[in-house]
Amino acid sequence: MATLRNLALILLAVEAFVMAIVPLALLGGLVYGTWWLRRHENLPSWLKLAHAYLDLGRSYVELAMSVVARPIFVVHSFLAKIQGLLGAVARLGGDR
Repeated sequence: MATLRNLALILLAVEAFVMAIVPLALLGGLVYGTWWLRRHENLPSWLKLAHAYLDLGRSYVELAMSVVARPIFVVHSFLAKIQGLLGAVARLGGDR
C-alpha cells in the first residue's frame, strides 16, 4: 500500500510540473518577444509613433508635476530654515 501511495505522489508531482511548465514557457516567450520588439531597429513604424507621443505626454506630465510641487518644496524649505534658525538661537541661549 505504501508503494502505491508513493507512486501516486510521484505521478501528482509530475503532473504539477507539466502544468507549471506551460505557463512558464508562455511567459518566457512573451518576455523574449517584448525584449526583441524594444530594440529600435525591430520596432514597427506605428509603435515608433506611439512611443514618440508617449514620450511627449510623459514630458508634459513631468513639467506639470514640477509646477505643482515647486510651491510645496519652497514652503517646506522656508519652514526648515526657520526651524534651524530658531534651534540655533535656542542653543545659544543655553539653560536658564
